[in-house]
Parts: sequence; C-alpha cells; structure tokens
Amino acid sequence: MRTRGLLTLLTGCMFSGKTTELLRRVAAAGSVQVFKHAMDDRYRRDAVVTHTGELTDAEVVRGADEIAAKVHAGTRLVAIDEAHFFEIELCTVIDTLRSRGVDLIVTALDRGSWGQRFPVVDRLLESADECVQKFAVCARCGGRAEWTQRLTPIIEGRLVGGPEAYEPRCARCWHAPREAAPNEECRIANGE
Repeated sequence: MRTRGLLTLLTGCMFSGKTTELLRRVAAAGSVQVFKHAMDDRYRRDAVVTHTGELTDAEVVRGADEIAAKVHAGTRLVAIDEAHFFEIELCTVIDTLRSRGVDLIVTALDRGSWGQRFPVVDRLLESADECVQKFAVCARCGGRAEWTQRLTPIIEGRLVGGPEAYEPRCARCWHAPREAAPNEECRIANGE
C-alpha cells in the first residue's frame, strides 16, 4: 500500500491549458479540496476559473501555511492553482501533505513575463512525480508558445490579469516588457 502522496505539476505559459487540465483531473477525483491564492482575483474570487469560463469552487488562502491548516482528514487529493503566487514555503507544505498520503495536483507558470524562473516552481519540478509541460499557440505567428507576453502597462503594481493583459508567444515573437519587472513579480520570482 502506498503511503506517500504523489505530486503532479502542470506548468507552462498563460493560456496553455494548465487550469483546464487541473479541472479535468479534479472532476475525476473523489475527496478533493481546491485552493487558490487570494492574489488571484480574476473572474471569481471563490473559484478556480479557466480563461474560457470553466470553474470549480476553491478555498482562498493568503499563504501556503493556510493550506495545511485547512486540509480535512480524509481528503485524498489537494489541487492548488497558480503556485507561482506562493512563497517558497509552499514546497514544505506540499511535502507535509504528501507524507500524510495526500496526492496533489499543482499548476504554475514556469516563468514570468520578464522571462525569469520562479524558484518555488523550480523546487516543485525537482520533487514532482509527474511533470506536464503545457504549450499554447503563439498569438503572433501560430507557432508553439511557451512564453507569456505582457501587453499592458503595470498600474499600481498589479500583475494579475487575463487576455486583456497577456498573450502566449513563441520564443521568436516574445520580448521582455520595456519597463522593469515590478517589485511583486521580483519578490515572488526570488522566493521571498
């Protein structure tokens, strides 16, 4: 009998179908709890929502430590959307849940719109049992997209957005935004 939970990590650029895949896997599961970071208030605050409107209810947390405290006894699967919004402590919380026999499905951007890697995602990649790299279609040339292009200026440090602010791009069509990466993306990217 397996005693350690499995970690599945779904990564890729925006619009690559990470959340759609998460919802597909959650729908097929039994006892599941879904979590999202409070920073992600797109579409609906109390649900994980795809860019096409598919959704499932979610528990909103401000930090990784809240996840461990909210997982009920008997929960067999925990789903976490947008792991790149969390601090590096998310890795410890996930490891604790796995040691209790809980399986996890986690989505995350693998890099930000300035091209930087997210340390929390890199750490999860190292420990995941299954890594699924998702790709989108480049909004410019139609090629395989693996980069996220920021389209709009950043107002008051706000980085969260949808198709009004971002689009998928291939490496040839992507370019770093002209403005410097704001403090919040730098803080998250540096694992602070």
